[in-house]
Amino acid sequence: MEGVRIAVVVFLLQYAEGSLIEIGVVSGNADAIQVITNNVTGHVGRVHWFEERRGSIFYKAAQISSMRNYNLDLIITPHPVRGKSVSVISPGLIQEESWLDFYRNDPSSSPAYPSEPYFSDHLHHTSHVIHTLLWTSTTIFSDRENRVDAKRLASELSRHGVKPQLVLVKTDGSNLIFLEQIMDTIGMDKMKHRLRFVLMCSLPLVKQILREAEDWDKYYGKGSLFRHFSQWLLLLSRSSLGAIEGMDLKLDHVAVISRSDRDFDVGQLSQWVVNTMVEVLSSMHTCNRSDATDSFLQIVRKEHAEGTINTMLHTLLWKPHGRKFSQVQRSRYDTSLNDVFPNLKLGLNQRELRIAALEFQPFVKRHERNGNLTFTHASIDLVDHLKSVLNFTYSFTEPADGEWGHPVSGDLSNYTGLLGMLQREEVDLIATPMGYTGERDHVADFLPFVHESYNGMILRDTQGSSKLSSALTDPFRWQVYAVGGGTLLGVLLLYLAIEWSNPFYHDTISVAKGLKPAGVLDTVTYLFGSAINQGGVHLPVSCSGRILLSFWWLFIIVMTAAYSGNLIASLTVIRKTPPFASLDDIFADANLKIGLVGGGAVLQETLETSNDSKLMGLWEKIAASKDLDNDILNHNPSVHLKKVMTENYAFLNDILELEVFMKTLCDVYILKEQFVPQQYSLLLPKDSPLTDMFSKEIITVQEIGLMEYWLRKWKPKLNDSACPSTEKGAKPIGLEKLAAALLALLVGVLFSGMCLLIELVVKAST
Repeated sequence: MEGVRIAVVVFLLQYAEGSLIEIGVVSGNADAIQVITNNVTGHVGRVHWFEERRGSIFYKAAQISSMRNYNLDLIITPHPVRGKSVSVISPGLIQEESWLDFYRNDPSSSPAYPSEPYFSDHLHHTSHVIHTLLWTSTTIFSDRENRVDAKRLASELSRHGVKPQLVLVKTDGSNLIFLEQIMDTIGMDKMKHRLRFVLMCSLPLVKQILREAEDWDKYYGKGSLFRHFSQWLLLLSRSSLGAIEGMDLKLDHVAVISRSDRDFDVGQLSQWVVNTMVEVLSSMHTCNRSDATDSFLQIVRKEHAEGTINTMLHTLLWKPHGRKFSQVQRSRYDTSLNDVFPNLKLGLNQRELRIAALEFQPFVKRHERNGNLTFTHASIDLVDHLKSVLNFTYSFTEPADGEWGHPVSGDLSNYTGLLGMLQREEVDLIATPMGYTGERDHVADFLPFVHESYNGMILRDTQGSSKLSSALTDPFRWQVYAVGGGTLLGVLLLYLAIEWSNPFYHDTISVAKGLKPAGVLDTVTYLFGSAINQGGVHLPVSCSGRILLSFWWLFIIVMTAAYSGNLIASLTVIRKTPPFASLDDIFADANLKIGLVGGGAVLQETLETSNDSKLMGLWEKIAASKDLDNDILNHNPSVHLKKVMTENYAFLNDILELEVFMKTLCDVYILKEQFVPQQYSLLLPKDSPLTDMFSKEIITVQEIGLMEYWLRKWKPKLNDSACPSTEKGAKPIGLEKLAAALLALLVGVLFSGMCLLIELVVKAST
């Protein structure tokens, strides 16, 4: 029997008297009786070979009795439960029914020994690994041949506070619907924390279960649940590692507790048994076979533990040329979580996420070059940050209809646009921030908001720059001119009252010198001349009059300086006067049309359902405009901006995007009144397993201010070259700015000419 590879289990059934040791060996091929002699002690052992056949001791208890007729001391035989493993059991502990029951269904059939080693010898090690992984629950899948060991593992885990669920899988695989059953009993919110599996099955069943997990992940797990959150412990032989590697699994966390058995030569094993037994008998002071048996069992068990079984832990890693196993444990109790599942530190392991987006500045801007679609701006910077932290790649797409998404005919299970793609799981993430609504919450998972803003309205300045005739009046408001005129009149009256009633002019000296107060015309001329920085010849002689004029000059100097400065500013800077300041002004213009981005935008949904009187009036005006123009609810912002620049049109949108448009267009302004506050977030599919990890990182981004930095980075600067009103520095003054001054000069020439004519007539008549 040299060269025969077989693992054995030793059963001590009876003990013969005398020095001759009788050994029975069951093997695939029977051989003649073999005599083994111990050269040291001279003891002789005799080996009886029994052929492994149907009806042998593996399947009928009666065969044991028939072999006892040979008065055997030991029987060496393959164990029907443990396969190739070696174990020693005392005769008093043998329960024939416990292992014969595996074959009771068809006792007449040929033996069908398991092709893989059984796990009884390292269940304690498996329990230790699970305890190290901090599992609170696990599902153990076992086939019929391993159900006893699976129950033992479940019992040991229960004693250590781990809640096990034992699932028996038929050998033919006909009831492999275990994942569906799990998902029916566990809520999705707890699912990713409960996907802890132990597989104690034959290799074909293990492969079938793993394949089913990957298939279910495509349809039920959003492409991520099992792949990134499930953890798998497989109990297999060392020789099965290559078969698992060849499956090219996408599951991230797979570890194998493996065992290998030492190759045994039956002849050498028999010689070792005889020599060991003889050594035990020789060392005993008495020839008590029972005591000798106990000593022999201790030696065999020690040999079994140290030499026949070798338990190791391997984990499946991502390598350049596919998935490969790597040994991560050198001793039995040096395991850590990062050792068993090192991919936990690698995030999503370079998984490619499908990302959908629509242009929404300054968050997302669309670019298409040579048929390649790309997006940039603040929201894409956020996605790139998540990519580097969570270790994934991505590809872009956009909805064919270009819409944000709204229910088709009110059916909440059938959305259009971005939400429809997310609902049908065509994409894994919407990178364009979207506003929250209760209806959308049933379709998608909203991540923590990345921006909080209001909605507003952009319009074109139809009045343009300052009027031609207003250059001289622009420096001050009309209230200033009214107060100035009143002050001039008051000072004139006060001056006349002081001068005409002043006793200074009635003094003898004053009368002798011919001093007298100025007349009304002279006073008016002097005060008006001082207002335009021109003095006069009719200065008062009295002290009271001069003091009054001194303070009048202080007032005039300040006012003329302010007027001159504002006049220069008004001539060099274009001033715009918005025609509308509030929604009430908007409602008052019957010819003004109002539009907004349609296709399921959150602003449209809010206006349609709002109970606020102003918002209701705004929607009524939009609805009235829609009857006149089909582009009122166009989903392309460029269409609305074009209408703003060419028609009497107002465009509703988020205030942040309107500010972007205002900096790139000329002669437009944003209505001061704002409405409908809104929070914007990125979206994942409903109940996505990625929600937690994405949410934590976005919160971190918000706390350190990265999102605000990216928004400032992509906000455009003023379009100075296209809009003259925004140019910096001195600007040339056009004729229209000087029209008022020229008109004033013309009036002065005409008035002076008229006065000259009157003087000539008066002189000629006298």
